[in-house]
Amino acid sequence: MRNNTSFLGVLLLVHGLFGYTDAVMSVSVMDGDSVTLNTDVTEVQKDIIWKFGNEIIAKINKAGEITYGAGGIFRDRLKLDEQTGSLTITNIRNEHVGLYSVDIKGADANLKTFEVTVHGGVKTVSVKEGESVFLHTGVTEIQGYDLIWKIEDDLIADVNERTKLFRKHDSGDVRFKGRLQMHPQSGSLIISDCETRDSGVYHLQMNSSSHTIERSISVTVSERSGAVSGISGASVGLMVWAVALFLLQKV
Repeated sequence: MRNNTSFLGVLLLVHGLFGYTDAVMSVSVMDGDSVTLNTDVTEVQKDIIWKFGNEIIAKINKAGEITYGAGGIFRDRLKLDEQTGSLTITNIRNEHVGLYSVDIKGADANLKTFEVTVHGGVKTVSVKEGESVFLHTGVTEIQGYDLIWKIEDDLIADVNERTKLFRKHDSGDVRFKGRLQMHPQSGSLIISDCETRDSGVYHLQMNSSSHTIERSISVTVSERSGAVSGISGASVGLMVWAVALFLLQKV
């Protein structure tokens, strides 16, 4: 009986320790992205502490007072939401890869853990007039994400994950009319038959229940080289010169 009681005590201890921690949520972002890790609270009513590994990097108390760690690799990159305590990391790099945890204090204390990975990606794209450009989301499946594409502040496409609805907002914008497509699996944006006025900064926002990823991609569409026209002009000039020489010989 004593052994059974001891075994039950161990089970309760294990449950207390591991029940305190949610499953680790994986977050994969591209180099230079901004990512927001959500606390899932609507209002800060308790102390909230964010850690990177074992290091405290940010915290907010129920009075709304925010403090950040000493800096180091996160210098000027961290921002806590005053209302929810969610953590935003801007311009993320390889040195920021690792485990992030948020400890929400209180009677119903909760610990959430995020495993953040960073991979490379193209943030500037250059194409010629008439070519197509492919703007990547960086994911192979958009399952679990709501997705928004903008150029500057203009909405041009979005995906609602819950309703599985893909929408292109190009009918009122003559720049893109009939030239936008979205990849059905990844949500990546394809612009066909590019024009120079398609140049600009395109913004992507991907929202899930646990985090938000923001990305900016600069697109430059340049005019086609005049080399072909120059060759054609030279050929015409040579032909005119040959005809003129022929006619002079006949005189």
